[in-house]
Amino acid sequence: MAQKTNKKASVKSAKNKKSIVKDLSELEKNALDKWWKKKKERVGPLKFEVTGKRSVIHKEKNPDIFGPQLLETTGSTDAAFSETILTQVSATFHGKDNEGIANFSAALMHGLKPRDETESLLIAQMAGTHNLSMEYMRKAAIPEQYLEAGADFNNRAYRLMNLFIKQLEILMKYRGEATQQKVIVEHVHIHEGGKAVVGHFEDKSGERGG
Repeated sequence: MAQKTNKKASVKSAKNKKSIVKDLSELEKNALDKWWKKKKERVGPLKFEVTGKRSVIHKEKNPDIFGPQLLETTGSTDAAFSETILTQVSATFHGKDNEGIANFSAALMHGLKPRDETESLLIAQMAGTHNLSMEYMRKAAIPEQYLEAGADFNNRAYRLMNLFIKQLEILMKYRGEATQQKVIVEHVHIHEGGKAVVGHFEDKSGERGG
């Protein structure tokens, strides 16, 4: 009897889903397809919950699921390393929602796709930079504060945002991703037949050619 009830419930649920999809516009259907595709690309991040003592623990108890989640979130198979990194990122937040902060920290790390412990460290630093810059921006927006205080918070946020860009460049360089080259042309010789020959140039890395 219970099996029949479950089957009926699943059939009803499937019909409801089809009905919902039918009511969507083409744009919404495309967005839904993209969402499902992205969701299926990788194992989701670690999920956390608060116990009675307000300490945060991960929800997943199955080691065959927990292991892949750990790797995808922190780029490491070591639980102690991952726990420390996520704790450090969470500590840069202002707030009392320990569960929400832990889950956001894990989602942020997961979203930047660390491939190993080195990338995990860089991404953790980027997360801290982002969190602190947002905190200073929040403080800068507090009404009726001294003008000097607001300007100071803005300057601190600005410096942190510039630091974030540098950290991102370092991460991309470590990953071997292409970076934009800056080419400086010093002089050009025009030879017979209209051919131009560059006499000297240098790129961003300082290599020279001629």
